[in-house]
Amino acid sequence: MTHEPEVEQTQTARRRALTPAFAVLLRVVAAAFCCWVLAMPASRAQNSGGFPGFLQSLFGQSAKTQAAPEPNESLRIRAHKVRKKEQDVGSRKKGQDFVSTTATRAPGSPGGEPVKPTFFVSVLGDSLGILAAQGLVDAFGDKPEISIADQARDLSGLARDDYYDWSKAARDMVAAKTQIDLVVIMIGINDLQPLKDGGETLDPLSDGWRAIYAQRVENLVTPFRDAHIPVLWVGLPPMLDDRFNSQVIALNAIDREHAEMAGAKYVDVWDAFADQSGQYAAFGPDVDGQNSKLRSGPNGIYFTKAGSRKLAHFLEADIRKAFDRTRPPGDIASLPPDIEQEADDINAQIRREMGAEKSQATGLSTTPKPSAGPILSLTAQPVSAHGELIEALGAAAGAGEQGRVLRLGGAPAPQPGRADDFTWTRTQ
Repeated sequence: MTHEPEVEQTQTARRRALTPAFAVLLRVVAAAFCCWVLAMPASRAQNSGGFPGFLQSLFGQSAKTQAAPEPNESLRIRAHKVRKKEQDVGSRKKGQDFVSTTATRAPGSPGGEPVKPTFFVSVLGDSLGILAAQGLVDAFGDKPEISIADQARDLSGLARDDYYDWSKAARDMVAAKTQIDLVVIMIGINDLQPLKDGGETLDPLSDGWRAIYAQRVENLVTPFRDAHIPVLWVGLPPMLDDRFNSQVIALNAIDREHAEMAGAKYVDVWDAFADQSGQYAAFGPDVDGQNSKLRSGPNGIYFTKAGSRKLAHFLEADIRKAFDRTRPPGDIASLPPDIEQEADDINAQIRREMGAEKSQATGLSTTPKPSAGPILSLTAQPVSAHGELIEALGAAAGAGEQGRVLRLGGAPAPQPGRADDFTWTRTQ
């Protein structure tokens, strides 16, 4: 019992002696670890993470400030092969053949080449001729094969050949051999003025004035007629001023007579721009049947955009006919789509095929089918195949069972097994 305090004092003294030694040992181990970390290569410190990265950030070092290590030989060879392969692929792409879409798509379709015009229309005249050309451009906007050339001149006419000589201009156009397939002429609103013949001045619409003016009308048309170029001479529309309107009526009569005498076709548009009494009307139905303003300008002489388009409507049919005559026979690929006509062609082909099968079954010879069916007019009156009256053909065909059912409304005879067969079959 008396020795226990001594033992405790001895153990306490030993612990106090070991504590400083253990602390010194820990310091030595920590210092050695720090020296090992600092001596580690930069690449290992960057890739290992943890303490090296922490110590680097702690002491201000980062991967951005350190130089990248030199790759070994195998890595350099591998990188060189990758770059070589990329260069080869790039060179092959640059040298690859490329076919443009314009070479594979039809002209006029999206991505294809533009359609080149093949039919050329020249419009001559004064300011109304300019507006007529604008209307024709709108009318044939969906027909790029037809080119409209505006060659009209404002303030010109046939009365003042000292300002612009239209007869000479017509001769020069033909002599230049410029491709012209059709000519449209609309002129006259500047011509109701005195006309000079040598030293004499002739009043508008006097006998001498009429004779000279009529000759100039023929002189304008004759060069085109001799060159076999069709001419459409467009008459003037009604005017708002009563006096000017009566003069235009007289001028139209001269133009019609002598233009047709020289070989042109006269196109009368008076009623299209007049009211029910034949007088001037600023408003009227446009090409879509809607009531629109058609005339404008001082005294309502000129046309609006809707009026120009309506004026062109009366020239479209003749221009399209002339255009169709210039195409080779059998060229129907460029015709505008017509659902009704396509349906008629399909039905005709079905009838031809049914007729061919029947004739082959009876041993008769068949004629070869044409490559395309006939082009029929949508405005012509319907007739039968051989000209007989349709009613007469229907009466002849109505004598049988079909006529009784279709014409008289009788019920068809029931067929065994059909839904309308209500006969009762007895069972034995």
